[in-house]
Amino acid sequence: MFDAAVDEEEVAEAPETRWRTLRDHKRLVMAAGALAVVAMFCGGFVAFGGVSALTGGSAAESAGHGASGAAGADALLDFDDIVVNITETTADGTPAARYLKLHLALVYPESPDAEAKMAEKKPFIRDTFTGFLRQMTVEDLRGSIGLIKLKAELLKRARAVVGDDTPSEILISDLVVQ
Repeated sequence: MFDAAVDEEEVAEAPETRWRTLRDHKRLVMAAGALAVVAMFCGGFVAFGGVSALTGGSAAESAGHGASGAAGADALLDFDDIVVNITETTADGTPAARYLKLHLALVYPESPDAEAKMAEKKPFIRDTFTGFLRQMTVEDLRGSIGLIKLKAELLKRARAVVGDDTPSEILISDLVVQ
């Protein structure tokens, strides 16, 4: 009889104990998630040069590249607006004409040889960019991943035209789809 009373007590407390255990696990999972978010924020902050920005340095110095005068300087090759027609597929599946207006600059290491080479190749780079951009669709340009892919493809084509890795980055100042 004593055993039966103990069993009834355990049965009566079991749902409350389970709830308490679930609540404790829930708190543990939420704390771990919050810690993970803070860790990702701190990692991104450091990865993008946040610490050096706070101390007054540049992102290149924090990455170990150090500013060593003219050897580390970059030059820009600015392109006029590039306007091309691109296609968009409407909801009913018919193609529609759209226009893409793009203003960009090509970054390369500053030196007299590189400047002469880039000035000489500028018309060919622009022609290559125009040909590539005409193949784009509105869906290709959607979101931040579309912008990242666009910059990567343009940089790849600029390097192919120049014949080496002189172009180091593409900077897009305006991108308008109309």
